[in-house]
Amino acid sequence: MCSHYKKLAFICLPSVVFLLSACAPFVDARREAGVSEPVGSSTDDNPAICYGLFGSQADIDALAANECAKTGRKAVLKQKENFACYLFTPQKAVYECEQSTEPVPPYKPTCSISR
Repeated sequence: MCSHYKKLAFICLPSVVFLLSACAPFVDARREAGVSEPVGSSTDDNPAICYGLFGSQADIDALAANECAKTGRKAVLKQKENFACYLFTPQKAVYECEQSTEPVPPYKPTCSISR
């Protein structure tokens, strides 16, 4: 009977981890409460985007472009790293915000809070 549970765990656990790695990409801009300095690897000059195995490159690029648009610059991919973020979003793309002669799309807040 115990072997039945082991087989079930052997099948279910990797499936759950695999499905959770489909989480949406996000900017690694963690901060401690009451501190203005970032704790995450993302900065205003170098936004870092964490994403899972199924992260769309277009979504990742759009997120980085939106972060650089805050300062009127464009995002340029600098490097990609494996196993650099969290368990379910292990990939990280680091961008560099550079000045551009081309017009930059305006910054769009990702969370609109109405009060």
